[in-house]
Amino acid sequence: MTSPTIDRPALIRRLETLRTEFYHRYEFWINANLSGDSPVVLLEKSHTPAVIFFDIAFTEFLPALDRDDQISLNASMSKMKHAYEQHRNAIDDLVKVANTRVHIDELFANQEVLNSTRLMLAVLVLAMVIFGGIILKISLLLNRQMKRLQLTTSQLHAIFSTVPSGIITVDKLGNIKSFNLAAEQIFCIPSKDIIGTNFNNLVLDKTDNFLSHFFKEGQSDRAERFREIQAKRMTGELFPAHLRMDTMRVNAELYACCVIDDITEIKTLHNQLSQAQKLEAVGQLASGVAHEINTPNQFIGDNLSALMDNFKNIQGFHNELRQSADETMLPIVSHLEDKYDLTYILDDSPKAIFEARQGVDKVAAIVNAMKMFTHIGDTKMMQKVNLHEMLNNVLIICHNHYKYNALIEKDFSPDINIIDCYPNELSQVFLNLIVNASDAIEEKQEGIGIIKITTRRQAETIEILIQDSGAGIDQDIQEKVFNLFFTTKPIGKGTGQGLSLSHTIIVDKHQGKLFFESKAGLGTTFYIQLPAN
Repeated sequence: MTSPTIDRPALIRRLETLRTEFYHRYEFWINANLSGDSPVVLLEKSHTPAVIFFDIAFTEFLPALDRDDQISLNASMSKMKHAYEQHRNAIDDLVKVANTRVHIDELFANQEVLNSTRLMLAVLVLAMVIFGGIILKISLLLNRQMKRLQLTTSQLHAIFSTVPSGIITVDKLGNIKSFNLAAEQIFCIPSKDIIGTNFNNLVLDKTDNFLSHFFKEGQSDRAERFREIQAKRMTGELFPAHLRMDTMRVNAELYACCVIDDITEIKTLHNQLSQAQKLEAVGQLASGVAHEINTPNQFIGDNLSALMDNFKNIQGFHNELRQSADETMLPIVSHLEDKYDLTYILDDSPKAIFEARQGVDKVAAIVNAMKMFTHIGDTKMMQKVNLHEMLNNVLIICHNHYKYNALIEKDFSPDINIIDCYPNELSQVFLNLIVNASDAIEEKQEGIGIIKITTRRQAETIEILIQDSGAGIDQDIQEKVFNLFFTTKPIGKGTGQGLSLSHTIIVDKHQGKLFFESKAGLGTTFYIQLPAN
């Protein structure tokens, strides 16, 4: 069904013509000498609502139609309907009077009045039909607008529900008024349980002063609207979040619209990048130091070898001298040996040279381990590396950390030799786990402990176990061990990044697994599982 086309100027002209004709007819009949009082009274009674009808049409209905004001249109139509009903009732009464008159002239006169009022009624009905068409068109337009509004509302609701950022609206008192699906997922709580509570329940630092300051006129600058906060889930877990705020008005009430993003992963990546940059800088420094140490160490080693050879020559010379000395010279040789303590020198010097040589070799091993530890990170591609050699190098590097706390036991499988991996990152994992094992043994305070390192092949998996006899991990914190920044170590000794980064390296970069078994007071075993291929 199509709505009628409204020619407003023509409608106004038609209404004005009808109103003019009605007034002329009314003046004619009111000036006629109608017999009896009843027709005159009823004529007045029918005339008044008609005047009201036309007055409402011109002063209320048409202006409301111009404004497309549905509320005013409904109100004016209600008034026009009431006026029409009053006019119709007066006409019905006039008909009854006309039907009871017996005098022909009076009946004729009243019949003329009836015809006139019926003409007016026809005009009014015509106007109602015209206005009804207008209302029908308005109704159809409003219906289409309502459908568009419903569609827009549905789209906005879908966006509000599916946007990945948490969106929370808060009133001036800090009470939560709305809480979208993303916010439910971020804070681990359904909206029905949080709406009406205070926003302070979601953040570590109280925001009363901040919100009060934010709502003040002129205080909502960029620095106020964008900030990083420590938020807390309903599980009690703290996490870093980015908060963006802006004000909005709903029915003259001022609200804050808070957009929250969980930036834990961003922080993790940032810390990994920072850690990598630090390690790169340390690696470059260590590589330079290793080179500077290695050169003089080689000189010392070469000189010790030459010194040992020279000592052997001196020792041979002494033996031959003593054997060739006659009875006259032998007492002199013995006297000189005693004078310069030659017997002790000949006995102790080889031991001293041998121990010095061991020290040089140890320095060389440490330098080589440092060079390998720093050099293997130069490529971002997987490399083929000897797993056991890598573990031995890590043990050399962190020997100073565990040497007073633990003994190392190795159970290396002969079935494992070369593996494909990112050597630098994997070495960091081994280093973190061995250092943590040493710290756990120290924390237990029961003397020297054991750190056992096992390698084994299981089907298509290479497994490395690092087991300690330390204090173990309490059951209530085991699920938090791999969380970024979680640590049980005192300030200055632990940052809470080692295990989180290790988990990322094994799981994300090597497509492997990292997990542990632990009992408080009995120790911990970490399992590293890497794809064999």
